[in-house]
Amino acid sequence: MSNNFDYTRVPFHYVHCLNQDCPRGGSCLRRLVALHIPKEVPAVMTVNPTLYPKDANRCRYFRSSEKRRYAWGISTLFDDIPYKQALMLKREIRDVYPKTTYYRILHQERPLSPEEQAGIAHIFTKNGVATAPAFNRYTEEYDWDE
Repeated sequence: MSNNFDYTRVPFHYVHCLNQDCPRGGSCLRRLVALHIPKEVPAVMTVNPTLYPKDANRCRYFRSSEKRRYAWGISTLFDDIPYKQALMLKREIRDVYPKTTYYRILHQERPLSPEEQAGIAHIFTKNGVATAPAFNRYTEEYDWDE
């Protein structure tokens, strides 16, 4: 068991799985968090044991424990692009997100998922930009989305 798991990053209402016999438990995020519950945590939400499926491949509660690469910040995204083209790209990207979300992304308050990064890369490609977008920084994190 990994000792570098940070349980403080687990969302408050994240559902844990206590199924010790699940063949997919080694790659399930719900099982991983259950294995790292600190003794100071008095209670957690869990999958009801009566709902454990006979076929683990059909478990609707399974979440991959593989980390994903998130991008943070877009303040340097247009640095190497000609000004007029950068303005057009920026306008298109701003049209994808609500104003507050765009500014949270700009100021590294919200990460971009791999799918969102691909969407921005598509905007670059369709507008004739040959270089891939370079974000301010990247992190490897678990996908906590339900």
